[in-house]
Amino acid sequence: MTAPVVGVESTVENGVGWVRLNRPERRNAFDTAMRRTFAGVMTDMEADDSARIIAIMGAGSAFCAGADLKEAGPKESSLTAPRMRIAAPVEVAQKPVLACINGPAVGGGLELALAADMRIASRSAKLGLSEVRVGSIPGGGGVQRLGRAISQATANRMLFTGALIDAAEALRIGLVSDLYEDGEFDAPLALRMVKLAARQGHHAPVDLAVTIDDLCWRVISTTDDWQEGRSAFREGRPPEFRGS
Repeated sequence: MTAPVVGVESTVENGVGWVRLNRPERRNAFDTAMRRTFAGVMTDMEADDSARIIAIMGAGSAFCAGADLKEAGPKESSLTAPRMRIAAPVEVAQKPVLACINGPAVGGGLELALAADMRIASRSAKLGLSEVRVGSIPGGGGVQRLGRAISQATANRMLFTGALIDAAEALRIGLVSDLYEDGEFDAPLALRMVKLAARQGHHAPVDLAVTIDDLCWRVISTTDDWQEGRSAFREGRPPEFRGS
């Protein structure tokens, strides 16, 4: 089932609830309307029992450019104006959330990814919190989460300069756990899932790490590859995995 919404699309496939940010003409930047619809889609995914994990990615060549700076801000003082933080629906999600960073993740876009439980990236992705370059600071949790995801010294360098890093550097410093080729994963589903489980569970407490294993197993057990592996074993032949 696919549900198009203004600025957001969602579908559930093989136990994965895909949430696609869909304003490619604005590099998937969030305006006020998109913040509301994204929150609604995330709520729907939480309530959908067929979605065991939520995966977020962007339409077009970008993951998310953060807040749409071309949208007029509130007329009242920012000290009293209500705020709808981009990452808030991810922060409160009860299901595991995977950020599939398929292109630039900048400002609030990286804050959104940082709020997720797992992050993977395409090789062309660029990541950074660039708010200082426009006279602002990350206001959606990015300052705190970046320093917890990587070393504080490296986080400070990114925060103080506002510079973007490439996907290879993001992998090296541990900001993402895996890289994939633009537009597709190039490993069988089981390999992808076991890599995610191993890397995400490595530094987690044992009980949480075992929960990650269980969640990854539940996702893979809904796929055609899972069925093919068992059929091939019973029939004494090599499996033909198709990544679905």
